[in-house]
Amino acid sequence: MKIVKVGMVLPESKKPKTRKAGMDHSKKPKFGILKRGKTVRAKPRFEAVRDPTSAPPSRKSLRILTHKGEKTRRAKISEDAKKLPIHKIRETLKRNKLPVSSKREDIVRKIYEDAQEAGMLSV
Repeated sequence: MKIVKVGMVLPESKKPKTRKAGMDHSKKPKFGILKRGKTVRAKPRFEAVRDPTSAPPSRKSLRILTHKGEKTRRAKISEDAKKLPIHKIRETLKRNKLPVSSKREDIVRKIYEDAQEAGMLSV
């Protein structure tokens, strides 16, 4: 609502700026997943390495499928079981719902090794 006094001269009103119908958007940054703009962060194809002359990291999951890989995996599991203290082994077995009532350490370690080989433990 405007109040106009007698003899007052009205200033010219400025029109609000409106968008043009044929506005050029090509110079603006592109956003959105489909346009590969700022919102998309693609993983680089090659990651930087400390020593470019070193061999690439090996795929350990494929080694398990071979006879040698199976032997080394079993050896690693038994080595880890020998190093771990018995109370840690019992805690891990209990956490994975494999309670052992035996008081002999060698039996508990053997159960731990077998469960780890079978994939029943998440260590």
